[in-house]
Formats: sequence, structure tokens, C-alpha cells
Amino acid sequence: MMSSISAVHSTETSVRSKDVDKEKNRLKQACRDFESLLAAQLVKSMRASVLRDDEPDHAMGLYESMLDEGLADVWSRQDSLGLGQWLYRSLEPLLAKKEEPR
Repeated sequence: MMSSISAVHSTETSVRSKDVDKEKNRLKQACRDFESLLAAQLVKSMRASVLRDDEPDHAMGLYESMLDEGLADVWSRQDSLGLGQWLYRSLEPLLAKKEEPR
């Protein structure tokens, strides 16, 4: 009887552990995406502050926008700015508290 209870508890614990890991991965990706979004906005603002002789045409503006988003994405995947890591470390303990048995 005791071994079956242990097996059920062990199974519940491993399922709960997988759920926590899944939530942590989702949180990490959300933090990375948020960092990418902020970095793209930063690059866009910096580009807007540059004085130009003439405004770029629509195609050039689209290209620059895509370049800015690509740079921001690379920066966030490489943890260059560290904002995503900081945000994850700040929010990750909340997941552990959410999953604790009551």
C-alpha cells in the first residue's frame, strides 16, 4: 500500500516538475521577447535622432526597420543587454511560489 502511494506522489512530483520547467521556459522566452522589443524601440529612436539630408523612401525605411528588429533580436538571444536575464531572475521566484503545495 505504501509503495503505491509513493509511486503516485513520485509521478505527481515529476509531472509538477515538468510543468514548472515548461513555465520557466515560457517565462524565459517572454523576457527575451520583451528585451528584443525594447531594444528595437531603442534602435528606432536612435535612428530617428540622426539628421539626414533627405528622408529615406518607403523601401529604405522598410529595410531599416527590418534591420533594427533583426539587430534587437540578435542582441536579446545573445543576452547582450542583460535586460531579459535580469527580468527573468526577478520573475522566476514567483513561479516557484505559485507551484508550492499549500
